[in-house]
Amino acid sequence: MVKLDSFEIVLNNPEHVYFAGQEISGKIVIETSEIKKVNEILLELKGRARTYWTKHSGKSRTHCSDSVPYFCEQLNTHYTQKFIVTSADGKSREKILPAGIHEVPFSYTLPKTIPSSFEGEYGFVRYTCKATCERPWDFDIVCRKAFTVIGIEDINGDSEALAPASVSDSNYNIKFCCRRQGCISAEMSIDRSGYTPGEVMIVHCKLSQEVNYKAKTFSGAECTRTTSRNIVSIEKNDVNAGMKTEWDEKIVLPSLAPRLSKCSTINVMYILELTIDAKITLKLPIIIGTIPLLSGIIARIKANRTNSNGTARMMMSKQASIGEAATPEQNESVVQVTITDEAGNIIEETDELGEEMECLLSSKKRVRMPSSILSELYPSLPSPYYKECYFGKINISEDKETIQYGESSFAPKYPFYTD
Repeated sequence: MVKLDSFEIVLNNPEHVYFAGQEISGKIVIETSEIKKVNEILLELKGRARTYWTKHSGKSRTHCSDSVPYFCEQLNTHYTQKFIVTSADGKSREKILPAGIHEVPFSYTLPKTIPSSFEGEYGFVRYTCKATCERPWDFDIVCRKAFTVIGIEDINGDSEALAPASVSDSNYNIKFCCRRQGCISAEMSIDRSGYTPGEVMIVHCKLSQEVNYKAKTFSGAECTRTTSRNIVSIEKNDVNAGMKTEWDEKIVLPSLAPRLSKCSTINVMYILELTIDAKITLKLPIIIGTIPLLSGIIARIKANRTNSNGTARMMMSKQASIGEAATPEQNESVVQVTITDEAGNIIEETDELGEEMECLLSSKKRVRMPSSILSELYPSLPSPYYKECYFGKINISEDKETIQYGESSFAPKYPFYTD
């Protein structure tokens, strides 16, 4: 099979990340040191969700799969039309690609209602560009590039994501050597259920026990259909019998796939879990979005400015109340944003915002996005940087396909909001 010196798809956005509704643009770059017969240079942009798994029942196996297309745009670039060569006798015409570097530009506007990219054990939501050099009487030469799409998952308008959440439980049947030894009770609470990657989640925990054993581990776990992964795990020290204790635990959310509300075949869920030995397990669902909470940002900015003016403000944890000094790491992170009114004018002093204005800004969800289309709805979103998925790259090669050029491994990148 004839090969090219190089064959790649170069996207104009170096992060290779696009929000739903944004334009994706780039170029096909072909380098060859000798002439090649190429009929057409074709381009395909595709987005789809696919699930696949195998059911075992005795000696039989059933392969289950489903696929949902979001778009499939197939384009003929017509680039080779300018390289038509007629034979000496005038009886035949061929398209001959000259030696050198060839660049074929392209652009495409993504649909507005597609879900975020996701790569899991039993399925994916994947977006790709594929360029094909169609050759006469020979195998085609194919290059593929995957890119990340960020769907709009706005937690500002989700009452469930904005509401505080708590869970508690007690076990009155703690026994040792077949005798009841006392009880244990635990409570876990968070000020809201919706977050974006990079934010700090503060988890308040209470523990009361009349028996002596270790209190350990609460963690976030990603659950997709029938599989789960541990994301963050923190272990606490021993808690003595007869003690009551409470503390605030801070968890920085890593780069994780958001919920896929616009995907009908894959459901991504996150669970915050507090386990007291093997006696009590508390669970709270967590929502991961792509648009950070505007009302929470306003509150943090106001609180931060109070600090800068010399007013003592401290989030009091149980440790601080018994004499421990709060460290800089214990102060809640602040995301700096620009607040605008409906006319687009910048409001400089958020300390002077009235309650009605705060509600208005929250309801309008005016947050700046890296997309001209979305900036009308979100003009003041803090610019995130994009971080590779916490779980790293996976092999995206599929059965029954032949790809000669392009990377076979890929990891989505997600917006990561930090100080």
